[in-house]
Amino acid sequence: MRVTGENDTNPSAIGSVQTGPGTGINEAGAESRPTRGIELRLSVGNGYDDNVFRTESNTDDDFFWSIRPSLVFNGGLDRHRYRLGYNGDYVRHFEFSDEDFNDHRLFGDASFDVTRKLDFNIDGEMLWGHDPRGAPGTCIVCSPELDTWRSHRAGAELVIGRTISRAQIIPALAFSGIRYTNNNQSDRDFDRQDYRLRARYRISPRFWVIGDGGYAVINHLDPSNTLDRTEFDLLGGIGWEATAKTSGEVLVGTLIQDFESPTQPSGTNFNWLVRVFWEPRTYSKVTLFTRRRSQEDASGGIGSFLADTFGVAWRHGFTESLVMGTGVDYTIAQYDTGRDDDYVVFGIELSYELNRWLDVSAEYRYENRRSNIPGIDYDDNTVLLKLTTGLYHGF
Repeated sequence: MRVTGENDTNPSAIGSVQTGPGTGINEAGAESRPTRGIELRLSVGNGYDDNVFRTESNTDDDFFWSIRPSLVFNGGLDRHRYRLGYNGDYVRHFEFSDEDFNDHRLFGDASFDVTRKLDFNIDGEMLWGHDPRGAPGTCIVCSPELDTWRSHRAGAELVIGRTISRAQIIPALAFSGIRYTNNNQSDRDFDRQDYRLRARYRISPRFWVIGDGGYAVINHLDPSNTLDRTEFDLLGGIGWEATAKTSGEVLVGTLIQDFESPTQPSGTNFNWLVRVFWEPRTYSKVTLFTRRRSQEDASGGIGSFLADTFGVAWRHGFTESLVMGTGVDYTIAQYDTGRDDDYVVFGIELSYELNRWLDVSAEYRYENRRSNIPGIDYDDNTVLLKLTTGLYHGF
């Protein structure tokens, strides 16, 4: 189960080309991957959604089947590591078949330990997904079928210095893009280039100062789209590892958006990124998270917005077999068209390990949107019961 939108199993297309960490609830057993080997997982579940179309009134409910296969190959040579994998998400509704979807993710990454103080990392992925009903940046008046898309991303970074070094510098770049595949959504297609530089300087064994800056270029394929722009963000702050149980970082700064079209308001906004990790026990971990990021709405060149997300997640093992993950996110989406939306997402999952290769779990998810646009508020409750089997073969 995922709570924070940035880590959603089925993120919106806009979110799929945004980089950055987030809070979330890990799938049961995700921490037990082998260092080198093959990991196979398959989850099969039956669920119920009491507001399939995320509407304020005249809501429709439905039952659905969920199948999630996963295959990950972990390899390496000497100090170098690489990973190749596939994740799938297949959902079939009993009554509303237009809400069915097949989402896929192909990914790969590699880490090259070049020298004692120099690493080179690369990663890439291809996604075929859809925009979930009612998510930030998605349509208000929607088509009968879900908006579907494919996206791609490739990135690289050079890590100069170790985390325990006095100083560490990380230049990085990434190229990504979106292509909508139905419902005449081609005016939303765009490519994005990201260039970032992150630096850390340790001022004591447990504290360091951080500088993080990025420059992005967003170009739309449709010439009628007025959201072509450049973005510059600069963050600075501190990071810490006060004890073995507590760590985090607090960064604040500015976000500058410069639109090519005179019809779009360029501007400068306050920006931030905060992550705090607390692990009071080896079997219990709390994550706090908040950040601001820019996104586009589904109006095809009409508007963009700033999304401010605040989240907390808790993963706790009651026993070696019984694990709970829970979390809540609150997102404020402020559109330059004057639309303001508030989103609340709460999720909880209980997973019980029947044996080394089979888990049974129950999930509950609540979503809520409140907007200054009349008629688009909604509440949604989803429950899912599933069985997950996994096979781990190391070599």
